[in-house]
Amino acid sequence: MTTGSSTIDLTQPHDTCVRCGKPTPQGVALCEPDNPAALKGPSTTQVHGTIAVGIGVGFLILALVANWALGSVGPFPARVLAATGLADGGADIVFAVTNEGGSADIATCRITRGGVSTPADPVFRTSTIEAGGTIQVARTVPAPGPDDPPWVAERLYVHCS
Repeated sequence: MTTGSSTIDLTQPHDTCVRCGKPTPQGVALCEPDNPAALKGPSTTQVHGTIAVGIGVGFLILALVANWALGSVGPFPARVLAATGLADGGADIVFAVTNEGGSADIATCRITRGGVSTPADPVFRTSTIEAGGTIQVARTVPAPGPDDPPWVAERLYVHCS
């Protein structure tokens, strides 16, 4: 078959024009009528570079959205106001939580033995704390399991996030 100034043997491997479907020489994406300036298609490096830039821009946008969504949350410093050990190994604890963030939010708090977290630590959520506000929380820590040490009032630590 003849296309413009070149002849294409249809019995041999060939490509087709991506716009009109006419046969083109192998490796040529557009026929002469659809590409009068004879511009070459993008190289593999250009295609992969474009994809890499797109992925990078996507991650940047995701990071900006996450920063916007979470930027005014916390921190939530907490301080123990009072703690009393119970006969069964549990404890009563009163502590204050402050929201140092820019908007009202709920803190997730963990009571630990001396600041070292374990799976047996009680974890709970506070009520809503206004931006810049402080609330007081009272909790009874249940008696520890048979393999856990007792809750010592002087060593209780509260971490909120």
